[in-house]
Amino acid sequence: MCEKMFTQEELTNAFRSAIEDRAKWFYLLYKHTPEGFDAIAEKAITEFGIAKGKGLGECSTAKDFANGILSGHPNKAFAMEPVKLEDDESIIKFHYCALVEAWKKLGCSKEEIAHLCDLACFGDYGMVSVFPNLKLEFKQLLSRFEDCCEMCITKIK
Repeated sequence: MCEKMFTQEELTNAFRSAIEDRAKWFYLLYKHTPEGFDAIAEKAITEFGIAKGKGLGECSTAKDFANGILSGHPNKAFAMEPVKLEDDESIIKFHYCALVEAWKKLGCSKEEIAHLCDLACFGDYGMVSVFPNLKLEFKQLLSRFEDCCEMCITKIK
């Protein structure tokens, strides 16, 4: 049996397509749940993030967490750029977001895109919550039509 080999570009595009599908059903849930969606989404997405954080293994420094984020297919799908990788502070820029792109294609307003992204970020905050000595913040967001998503991970002293 012959296995098909895929290029990095094909893998990246497939991964982005899967993320866009997730963005579509996320938006439809938001659209069809007039009350209480935000609270439910925050809990569910945080729980998802916690599971992903546990999958990173031991992260005692900002650099450990950043390297965990940078590994695997999401790196290429989000066009991640490690700007700073140090134990006390690490910065990763995300130059592409399939979620934001899907929401644009669906015709979401700028306000809706920003709001949906704020909810989606609970996954990232859930991941870092597994490591009580680390803090995460976004200095920029593509959903706010800024240049990139700039994720800053700092070690709490």
